[in-house]
Amino acid sequence: MNLPTEVHRDLIFDLGVNHGEDTEFYLAKGFRVVGVEADPRLVEELTIVYADPLADGRMILEPVGLMDAPGVLPFYRNITCDHWSSFVKEYGCRGDTEFEIVEVPCITIAELFRRHGCPHYMKIDIEGADRIILEALVNLDIRPTFVSVEEFGLGTIDALHSVGYDRFSIRSQLDKSWASAVRRSREGAFVEREFTQRDSGVFGLDVPEWLTYEEAVETFHRRVRSPSNEWLPPPGEWYDVHATVWSPALDEVASGG
Repeated sequence: MNLPTEVHRDLIFDLGVNHGEDTEFYLAKGFRVVGVEADPRLVEELTIVYADPLADGRMILEPVGLMDAPGVLPFYRNITCDHWSSFVKEYGCRGDTEFEIVEVPCITIAELFRRHGCPHYMKIDIEGADRIILEALVNLDIRPTFVSVEEFGLGTIDALHSVGYDRFSIRSQLDKSWASAVRRSREGAFVEREFTQRDSGVFGLDVPEWLTYEEAVETFHRRVRSPSNEWLPPPGEWYDVHATVWSPALDEVASGG
């Protein structure tokens, strides 16, 4: 398999497009987007809503799942809440909600890189498979400059660190004031936007408060999950963890430069 050897500065991978709120933001900022969505109903919707960027090549939609090996797997499509749909039964069928099972083809993250190159930023939000993506990145010789992942427990920071990332930012997804406060962008064009619970917020150098590994572990244990895995935030809160490798540009972010 011929894998890319360089990062494409204008490219973003949106892994778990859902209804496309994040993809809309990335496109408005001037990035090319490769979106991955396993839910066939959402793929139909996205094909219509994003017909123009799909036609002119600014967006590519991959109607697949991402797993540790290629193949066709049962996908638990949650009818009550499509954010919960997953290849993992416990995720897709949670809370005795209504669901259906559909067969969906899956590829690996290495294959996605082979097809489209390595992105500058990769958003990972694929219920129950986030850890699989990070474990696969460990075995690749190239990685995105920035990634974000919905936290999946005590191992989240360590999984990102094992990929080679050494700076982390833990971001609330209930209160997006940290993202809406950005008034000029270091990542693409500035886009006026009030973020909600349906999108992920800003990314890359627009994200504040980058921490070392040790600081991130301590903050995660204090704000997100205790060392005994007790969930600490109020009901309805959840967190994304952003990660990168230290660069002088991060110091400029910290100083407001």
